[in-house]
Amino acid sequence: MAVINKNYEYYEHLKINNLKDLLELALKKYSHHIAFSYLKDKEKIKKTYEDVYQDVFNLSKYFSQNYQNKHIALIGENSYNWIITFLAIILSNNICVVLDKDLNRDDIENLMKKSDTKIICYSNYYNSFVKDMSYKALPIDNIEDYFILLKTKTKKILIDDDKDAVIFFTSGTTGANKAVVLSQKNMARDIYGASSLFKPDGTIVSLLPFHHAFGLITGILKPFYSGKEIYINNSLKYVLRDLKENKPDTIFVVPAFIETFYKQIWRTARLKKQEKLLKYSLKLNNRLLKMHIDIRKRLFKSILNEFGGNLHYIICGGAYLDKKYVEWFRSIGLEILNGYGITECSPVVSVNRNHYYKDGSVGQICRDVNVKIIAGEICVNGDIIMKGYYKDKAATKAVIKDGYFYTGDLGYIDKDGFLFITGRKKNIIVLSNGENISPEQIESELMKYNGVDEVIVYEDDNKLVASIYPTEEYLEDQEYFDKIIYQYNQNKPKNHQIAYVKLRMEEFVKNNNGKILRSKVKES
Repeated sequence: MAVINKNYEYYEHLKINNLKDLLELALKKYSHHIAFSYLKDKEKIKKTYEDVYQDVFNLSKYFSQNYQNKHIALIGENSYNWIITFLAIILSNNICVVLDKDLNRDDIENLMKKSDTKIICYSNYYNSFVKDMSYKALPIDNIEDYFILLKTKTKKILIDDDKDAVIFFTSGTTGANKAVVLSQKNMARDIYGASSLFKPDGTIVSLLPFHHAFGLITGILKPFYSGKEIYINNSLKYVLRDLKENKPDTIFVVPAFIETFYKQIWRTARLKKQEKLLKYSLKLNNRLLKMHIDIRKRLFKSILNEFGGNLHYIICGGAYLDKKYVEWFRSIGLEILNGYGITECSPVVSVNRNHYYKDGSVGQICRDVNVKIIAGEICVNGDIIMKGYYKDKAATKAVIKDGYFYTGDLGYIDKDGFLFITGRKKNIIVLSNGENISPEQIESELMKYNGVDEVIVYEDDNKLVASIYPTEEYLEDQEYFDKIIYQYNQNKPKNHQIAYVKLRMEEFVKNNNGKILRSKVKES
């Protein structure tokens, strides 16, 4: 029988004020449990919660003895040492400046300059980047080397929950990256608030890059708070291998992963000449579920085994995901729970719950967070709101007003407390007659058609144009898409009708979160 979808009480956790609280709580509750596992030279290494505590404690002593209140950059692929270094920098009274692992040398130097950073911690991959830089460079691949450099006495570090702790650089779809400053309290409150809504059960496989707040705070620190084992994937080349071998209960992803999984499942079915069988199985399953008969684990066993066989929840955020994917993956036995967040909110604002969710929504508001809809815009208040943009008071003042952070996203909250996103304020199309049109709402309707893989609606010469990247079987079928637009335009006001379709042969250009860069659409 499927789980009844209804409201229930928060999951209860001890409230934490900072990352030191997080480590001490985990040590007390889960000391000998496995916290992290990863491959090193083809050997699986396992670290307990006690190991993590001791490694962070030792490395933070090194930092505190040598640096105080310094901006220290951190760059590297996902790794255990990256996590330990991040925590140690912050808990030694320094500020961690998190850098995108895919940056080139010039970008690294520009962001370090922008954030007043003169010290960089790096993995071996970046040796060639940092060897000629005029910065203090600290390799992190062998953090144990720093332990032997410790002096005998260390001053006790007093934790200031509200002090600057980390700088994340946003990866927006337009404009220069902003330097978001978060405190330990910001992160601790978000860990507590979001964990009160969703609770993982079993192993986590970490797939998202740690230089994003979602990948680090949500994908690592929240499962750590719940005492779960987290397997660290350090390369997207090994995603399927790591899922099969580690058999996770939960993974955290952005929509690009979902779309890739979906395409791969159908591609495999076609190669094995099982496409008709898969379609029949989906129809049969949907009929059986209506009769409260659930045989999804048997019916789709071969597909589920590709994800390890134990995968239950896929937490998705970072960009828009059409609800057709939520419905499709549920039909094979995988629950996608959409959430909503933004780096400036540490980052999670809302998420669908284990047993209480609404398709198309981004879930319920996190505990101890207030959300208001002001002139259609989602505005957030609470301890999760950033301290501000680094050295940019004007930009900070423009988005934080009367204690509320103005997200720039449009949406509404329904009678059951579920948050829905309807578009992005800056994407609103204003026609010559003054009418405002949200392109995301049109795009959502067009995504319902089978032939549409990706779509962006924009204005050209006061007309609405749909730029579509088709699914594989409709790549050059202009007639099919002309029919789609004709159907869409029926019963739509004239100003909301699509004038014509432009077909693309390549996917849209995206940022690291999988969001389409709208500014690049007209150029391509």
